[in-house]
Amino acid sequence: MMQAHFRRKPLAAFMQTAAFLALAAGTLQVSAGELYKLRQVPLTSFGGEMAASTDNTGFFGTAVFTQLKISHITDANGDDAVLPARVVPLPTGTPTGGAIPNGAYSSVYSTAPVDFSQTQSQINLQGGYITESLFNGGRFLFSAIVPLIKASRSFTVVSPAGTVTPVPAAALPATAKGAIAQIAAAVDAQVKAGVAAQAATQNLDVSGLGDTELTVAWSHQKDGLKVIPGLSVFVPTGSYDKNRGPNPGYGNFYTVRAGVAVTYNFNPKHTDSSWDAGVTVGGRFGYSINTVNKDTDYKSGNVINAELAVMKVTGDWAFGSSFLAIQQVTDDTGTGAPADGSRYKNLSVGPFISYKLPGQDAGFNLSYNRNYGSRNAMNLQAFQLRFIRAW
Repeated sequence: MMQAHFRRKPLAAFMQTAAFLALAAGTLQVSAGELYKLRQVPLTSFGGEMAASTDNTGFFGTAVFTQLKISHITDANGDDAVLPARVVPLPTGTPTGGAIPNGAYSSVYSTAPVDFSQTQSQINLQGGYITESLFNGGRFLFSAIVPLIKASRSFTVVSPAGTVTPVPAAALPATAKGAIAQIAAAVDAQVKAGVAAQAATQNLDVSGLGDTELTVAWSHQKDGLKVIPGLSVFVPTGSYDKNRGPNPGYGNFYTVRAGVAVTYNFNPKHTDSSWDAGVTVGGRFGYSINTVNKDTDYKSGNVINAELAVMKVTGDWAFGSSFLAIQQVTDDTGTGAPADGSRYKNLSVGPFISYKLPGQDAGFNLSYNRNYGSRNAMNLQAFQLRFIRAW
């Protein structure tokens, strides 16, 4: 039985210890953006690129405007992410003169839903060059993409009050029960302060330069078949601060992605009005490797992506649909990485329509995307307008 006699001390005597325990317990899993987003954006784009592409050699430029809304974050089961349940041992020893040892009582906190949304406007500016000379029957393509991003995030979470466990025994003196209640109330205040501090790093409006993508590829075409293997490197040029939630940049690390795109035009000369006139199908596949984020000592796992598209051309118009699957195939590692590896998964599907300017090597493409089947990921929907021009 606990000793009935103890010496009470001011709550300030243990606040430093309580603050450490409570702030640790109040850490939000959803605050670690590295776990929920990747440089492989979960939006289909291959169909639009097929429709608005130009085969001319020389310089070309592309401007892509994307308006997206992230509606929620999903956990490993595909459910909305929550503030996790946790247990905070109460530091009762000091204010009770050691009569009640630390950890004899704890505050238990249940899960709490997270109300999350983010709107984002983005302009990707791309410039590139396609060689006039042939190399093994194909041409090299060099390009750079620089994104400009503006994002606004809303993040609300209400931490529930802690429940003291075990329930203080009826035989315990009233003074002891009062001390336990005071300690639990102080810990609650610290937990709520920690949650509020985390939310403050999320509820922000940010804008700036994103991470630059540099690509070299080789394009070979024979009749209706085109094959384009390539290599991309993402350079951390974007605005990034590890202490805030939304960032135009993804972090102080590099991503290397090797991939190949294949398209096949069933009837490239459009010689008749049969069903396959103007029909093109395509697929794009990639494998991405991430380096360690030097600012956080966190390494996102490697990722595969597969995108399929089908398109029908009628005169100057084209329409079709794309499907994208992204799957993380190795675990996250480093500081703060969860034990389950937190593997990312996201699926996206959406239609597109394109228009080629008559007599011009230029065109527009408008597409819509929506995510589903998300795991450890941000779930979003987006409109994207693309313009491409060859010179």
